[in-house]
Amino acid sequence: MGRRLKIAMISPGTFPISGGRSSSIEMLMKKLASLFQKEADVFMFGKRFRKQPEWETKGSITYYRYTSSKGKTYINQSIEQLKVLKPDIIHIENRPRFAKAVRLAIPNAKIVLALQSTLFMSRPYIGKEELVTCLESADAIIVNSHFLKNYMIKETLCSASKISVNHLGVDTDQFQPKWHHEQKAKAELLKKEWGVTDRKILLYSGRLVKIKGVHHILAAMPELVKVDPSIVLVIAGSSLSPTSDNLGYEARLLELAEKVKGHVIFASFITHDEIHTWYQMADLLLVPSAAEPFGLVNVEAMAVGTPVIGTNSGGIPEIIQHGKTGILIDPERVVQELTWQILKLFSRPEKIMKMGVDSAIHVRANFTWVRTAQRQLALYRDLLEKR
Repeated sequence: MGRRLKIAMISPGTFPISGGRSSSIEMLMKKLASLFQKEADVFMFGKRFRKQPEWETKGSITYYRYTSSKGKTYINQSIEQLKVLKPDIIHIENRPRFAKAVRLAIPNAKIVLALQSTLFMSRPYIGKEELVTCLESADAIIVNSHFLKNYMIKETLCSASKISVNHLGVDTDQFQPKWHHEQKAKAELLKKEWGVTDRKILLYSGRLVKIKGVHHILAAMPELVKVDPSIVLVIAGSSLSPTSDNLGYEARLLELAEKVKGHVIFASFITHDEIHTWYQMADLLLVPSAAEPFGLVNVEAMAVGTPVIGTNSGGIPEIIQHGKTGILIDPERVVQELTWQILKLFSRPEKIMKMGVDSAIHVRANFTWVRTAQRQLALYRDLLEKR
C-alpha cells in the first residue's frame, strides 16, 4: 500500500460539491475521494455556494470553498491554500487552464489533469495553442475512454505515454438490480406517481442539448406510438445552465412532443440520489448522443439491469457489448435504427430481461468505483516514484 498520501482535488467550480445541484463531475470527485480515504488524506476544493461552509472536515476529507471576488479568483485562492498544504498530488478536474496556473505558481508540484469530455479542450473554451501549453503543464493526464485518448493524441500531438485511460464506475450499492424486491417496489411506486403503470417505458437521462440527440428520440416517437400505443418516453433532464440556444432547443423538443401528446413526460432535473429508481422503472435507456466520450448514464442503467440503446460512437462501444448488454446503432441513421431496435426488443421481452441480467453482471465485473479508485491511486503512486 505504501505511505499515506496527501491528495488535493480541484473541482471546476461550476457546481457545488456536496449538494443536490452537483453535476456528474462533483459526484465523481466525491466518490473517488471517499474511496481514497483508506490510503490518503484528501483536500477538496470548490466554489462556495449558498449556505455552504467555507471549510469543513468529514472523515479524512477536508473541504475548502471560495467565493470569487474582484482580484481574488477561485483558482488563485485555491493555489494560496495549496502552497500551505504541500500535497503529494494535485488532481485537477476538467479545466486545462487550472493546470497551467498551478504549474506557474508551484513549479515542483505533481499535477494530474483529468479530462472527462472534449468540451473544454476546444473552442470557444480554449484555443489549440493554449491547450497544448496547458497539457504540457500536467505531469499526467487521465481520460475516461480510449476514444478520448485517441482524440487528444490526434488533436494535440500529446504523448500517448502521458495519457492514462481510467473508465468511470458506478456505485453498486445505490444502483441495485431492478428485480430485487425492494427496488422493484420503489420503481412501481414511481410508475404509479407518474401514471405510467403498465406502459412500456423509454428513458432519456441527461442534459437537453442538441449534441445529446434527444430530438432523434422524439422524431422516432410517432412511428413507435403508431405501432405500440403503450410506449411512453420519459425525459429526465434539463439544460442546467440555460442559454438562448438551449432555450430554443428545448422549445423545439416541446413542439416535437406535442405531436405525440400523452406519450412524452418531461421530468426535468432529477438528483443523483434519486436517479437509480428512474433507471429501474424504465424498460430501455436511450443514449442517441453524437459525441459521448464515456457516458456515465450507460453504466448506471446497465447496473440496475436496464439495457441501453446507444450510438456506435465515442466511448459508448467501450461499455456496451452489442447484442449482449445493449444495442449500438449507426450515428448516421439514428431515427430509423432507434425505431426498428425499440420495436424489435419490445416484441421480445425475454430478450430485454436477458440483456438486463448480462448488463448488471458486466458492470460489476468492469465498471465499479472501487476499481476506478484503485487504478487512479496506482497512477498517483507511479508518478511519485518518478521524482
